[in-house]
Amino acid sequence: MAASMDQLQERYGDRYKWWVMMTVMIGTMTMSLSSTIVNVALPDIMHTFDVSHTMGQWLVTAFLASMAVGMLLNIWMVDRFGPRTTYMGSLLVFVVAALAGGFAVNFGMLIVVRIIQGLIAGMVQPLAMLMLYAVFPVNQRGQAMGLYAMGVVLGPTVGPVVGGVLVDWWSWRAVFLVVLPFCLAAFYMGSTFLSRPASAPHVHRRLDSLGILLLCGWMVALLWGLSEGPHLGWTSGPVLIGLLAAVVLFIAFALRQLRSRSPLLALGIFRYPGFGPAFIVAMLTGAGLFGSVYLVPMLVQTAMGESASAAGMLLMPAGLAMALSFPVIGRLTDRVLPKLLVAGGLVVFAISCIVLSEADAGTSLVLVALMAALGRVGLAMTMPPVVIGAVSIVPQEMVNQATGLVSFARQFGGSLGVSLSAILLQEQTHWTSGLGIPLTFPGYQDAFALMALFYLLGLYPMAMMKNPPPERQEATAA
Repeated sequence: MAASMDQLQERYGDRYKWWVMMTVMIGTMTMSLSSTIVNVALPDIMHTFDVSHTMGQWLVTAFLASMAVGMLLNIWMVDRFGPRTTYMGSLLVFVVAALAGGFAVNFGMLIVVRIIQGLIAGMVQPLAMLMLYAVFPVNQRGQAMGLYAMGVVLGPTVGPVVGGVLVDWWSWRAVFLVVLPFCLAAFYMGSTFLSRPASAPHVHRRLDSLGILLLCGWMVALLWGLSEGPHLGWTSGPVLIGLLAAVVLFIAFALRQLRSRSPLLALGIFRYPGFGPAFIVAMLTGAGLFGSVYLVPMLVQTAMGESASAAGMLLMPAGLAMALSFPVIGRLTDRVLPKLLVAGGLVVFAISCIVLSEADAGTSLVLVALMAALGRVGLAMTMPPVVIGAVSIVPQEMVNQATGLVSFARQFGGSLGVSLSAILLQEQTHWTSGLGIPLTFPGYQDAFALMALFYLLGLYPMAMMKNPPPERQEATAA
């Protein structure tokens, strides 16, 4: 039987919290690597299975959307089975999915793999934040979040580079198989260092199966309607029915959550002033992060005619800039009001998108790399402050729901950001007859301009975010 958290803390002393950080960091790094590494392989995958760009982008949106669902399932999984079992079981399923992706025989199989991987990634990410909150004192949580985020960002930073090289030298299949060593390392460390806190009661929460079906139906209907609008026409019957179904299913899901004793999404948490604006800013952060990670490699490979390796290398400075920014931002979050950091981050990211919205055939790859890096610094300025700001205004017993909701907002925002970017590419760009791959710049320019607009508009909900309560400020100053 696994040792309790109190026993592990007694065995490892003050080092225990850092071992926990390393454990959840490796696991989450594996998931975050999988979320972006496929982007550099999209053109090759589309060519192998002879699918259009509209179909190809589902490998990204399916992962992000199912990841958002997994983040809500995490609450039930952790309460029902404990963090250790949830973490290790998730890793085992992820290993099987990675193997299936590496040896997929058709495109439909790849979509199923990405759905499973996203679902598992969604369960692991908020679990990591929960474990960090359990072992780190209040006045070190900002620092812990910054260091943890720095490690997590290394996955998607190095992943596209390695993935691009492997795609050029071997095959797109390598982007699925490369995560296996990290999964095994995370599984071993999880079996050693993770456990349910001794003080945490065992909860047998009922799984809201109907809520899951309504949530999945809503997201699928919405993303399908958005993706098919440019092809079938926004006033066509199927698209209108799909978008109308999304509205109906969302209303039904919200009513279900309000009436459920064990909701997937605790809507009551929005009654706390400031949580709703933090939720919106988290959505914008996700849209910017995943939308730009989707757009930049496609821009470099399709419009600028560079290789997958070049696209991966181009993302490395951006990832390193974001990773190096997180420890600094984490420490500042413990000393500066979160709203100030979020405001600065929104403006910095908007500036980078405005510059990229002017990209054309004469734009240098160096400028694209610099603007991508600047945008990542802006995103780093928003992430830890939004999490800390949202969690610090809710009661301790709702921290799990709060972290899950913030993570859900970021991932759902990411799926919308990718979907809207694909719509602009489809509407404004010329397509090849066989694969539907964009060859010119207008769609990319419009997509980056839209992101800049969203982030500038995000200054309004940022202004409505609440500062941490006085006891939080006193604890962080200690």
